[in-house]
Amino acid sequence: MILNKTILFLLKISGILVSKSSESRKIKMSELNSQLNVFCVTHKKIDFPSVPALQLIQVGEKNKSETFADFRDDIDDNIGYKNSSYSELTAFYYVWKNLTSSLVGFCHYRRYLMPPCLNEWIKKIALKSYGSGYLISDSDLFDQISSLKENYQKYFSQALENCDILLPNPNPLPPGGFMKQYFSCHPSSPFLRMLSILSETNNQMGIMAHQFFLNSRQAYWNNLFVTRWEIFEEYCQFLFEILFQLEQEIKLPESPYQKRVFAFLSERLFNFWIWYKKLNIATSDWCILESSMKAREAHQWS
Repeated sequence: MILNKTILFLLKISGILVSKSSESRKIKMSELNSQLNVFCVTHKKIDFPSVPALQLIQVGEKNKSETFADFRDDIDDNIGYKNSSYSELTAFYYVWKNLTSSLVGFCHYRRYLMPPCLNEWIKKIALKSYGSGYLISDSDLFDQISSLKENYQKYFSQALENCDILLPNPNPLPPGGFMKQYFSCHPSSPFLRMLSILSETNNQMGIMAHQFFLNSRQAYWNNLFVTRWEIFEEYCQFLFEILFQLEQEIKLPESPYQKRVFAFLSERLFNFWIWYKKLNIATSDWCILESSMKAREAHQWS
């Protein structure tokens, strides 16, 4: 017992990612990286590039009886049961509450933020452009990422030496900004109540948020990013405080798609928070996998 406690203490002070509870220590320590961890959120088994620092985290109720990832969002301090309305945010919450890492990022089973070293490569190999990103074959992407090995971490870490947060290239917004775009795709009441909560929290912040959501002309979508842990931690504190209050005050839509309201709102809050905090931004290319287009959701576009 004394030896085990000593080992865990040494892991903590050396900066290696560890869980804050004994239950999470069942996770494979060999899969964790000491500096950067980019968590790929998935609700199903997927092919996955093998590279240090890229971690798979399992979400959603459908396959909880079968563990296929090294991390899952329903142990320790978690909100995994809310995945149907929070989407990838249940993974955000799990990482925030139970893990720690010098640098942290998120991608999805079908969307990946490119290490800056691959920006020229993806322009040459992509099947076509996809909004501000690229459509690419699964095998091309996974082979290329796997070939980077430790350089996957290196190039993300180098990018963050000169900025606070690395984001995907933005998409343009129509006149009317986030508000016009959101109201054309989703029920308006949760968005308007979110603005009210921001104003009740801080009147000046509420005024600035209204102006931002109305006047912005570009958006960083899909909750893709890499940043320093302290920035991620501060953002999560801001985000979940608002969403948990909002959850108590709105009725969830019956539509499975529109039920993901908190995930949709988080994308807008993420853009506002970055602007409000005056974070120094750098951008990189991003991609969506060809295989995901075979079962496209109604809201996807090319």
